[in-house]
Amino acid sequence: MTTTKEIAPHAIVKNISEVNYVKLPKDYYLNLALFYAQQGFWVFPLQPNKYPFKGFKWTKRASNNSDEIIRMWQEYPNGVPAFYCLKSGVVVLDTDNKPYKGKYGFNVLTKLVSDLGMLPKTVMVYTQSFGTHMYFKLPPNRTFLRNYENCIDIQVNAYCLCGGVQGDKGYYRFVEGYTFEDIGEIPQLPVNWVEFLSKKTNKQRIEKTFAVQPVKRKLIEGDFQELYKNCSFCRFCVDYAHKLDENSWFRFAVILSKLKNGFEIFDYYSRPYTKYSLNETQAKFDHATNYRLNCETIAIDFQGCKECKYNNKKGELK
Repeated sequence: MTTTKEIAPHAIVKNISEVNYVKLPKDYYLNLALFYAQQGFWVFPLQPNKYPFKGFKWTKRASNNSDEIIRMWQEYPNGVPAFYCLKSGVVVLDTDNKPYKGKYGFNVLTKLVSDLGMLPKTVMVYTQSFGTHMYFKLPPNRTFLRNYENCIDIQVNAYCLCGGVQGDKGYYRFVEGYTFEDIGEIPQLPVNWVEFLSKKTNKQRIEKTFAVQPVKRKLIEGDFQELYKNCSFCRFCVDYAHKLDENSWFRFAVILSKLKNGFEIFDYYSRPYTKYSLNETQAKFDHATNYRLNCETIAIDFQGCKECKYNNKKGELK
C-alpha cells in the first residue's frame, strides 16, 4: 500500500511553523485523493479556496472508489482533495488557533485534556491557519456539538481538506510521527470526550434558549420584514441572536444570502451575540452563499416551521 511519505514527503513536518512549498506534479492531487481513499476515506475535489465547485453535489459525489475518483478529477483537474467526514466514518477535532481573532484553541484543548483525560495518538494535520485536524472514529448514534468555545469545530456532517493540500491561502501538513503509517488504525474518541462534546437534544437546546429574555431589535424594512412576520425560525434567530447556537446561525445566514442586502441584515442581527466578530460573520455569510435550505430541513430542529406559510409543498424557502 502507498505511504504518506511516498505521496507527500514535503508535507510531513516536525513543527507547526514549518512549511515546504514545492512545485506539485500534475497528478499530485489525484494521487493524494486515491491515497486517502485507500485509508477508507470518501473524497471529492474542491476549489483551491476550499469551496465546492458550482453545481457539484459533494455529499452525493464523494467516493472511495478509485474509478469514480479518477472521473471526478477528469471533470475538475485543478481540484484539491477533501473528504466527507460522515461517510468516511470519522469525526475531526478542528482546533482553530488565532489569538489575533480571540481564538485560543490550543489553550482550550489543553484545558479539555486536563478535565477529560488524554486523547489517543492519532493522525494529525496542521492546517493552513496553523491549527490542527485530529481524526477519530465516529461513534454510532451520536450527535455532536458543531463548535466548542468558538475555537474547536467538531466536524461530522462536513468536509475537511486532506493533509498535503497546498491551498491558495496556506498548506495542510502532516505532523511527523502522526501519519497514517505511524498510527495504523484510527482510534476511538474516548468516552468522556464523546459525552462532553455530544449535542443536547434539540428540545433541550431550544427550551434553554427561550429561557433567556429575548432582545428586540429594529426591523429592517423590505423583504426581510415580511419574512420576519411570517417565518418563525427567522423570528427566533433575530430575537435570540445573543444566545443563538452555531447551527441556527449558519442556517439564518443561508436564508439571508438569498435576499438583497443579505449580509448587511445578517451582520446587524448578529451583533447582539457576545462573541460577535465582523470577520467571522463575513466568513460565515460567504460560506452560506454556497448552500440552499428547505423548510423540511429546518423543521427537523425547529417545531415552529411546521405551520409556516413559507413552508410550501416543495419545501423551498421563497
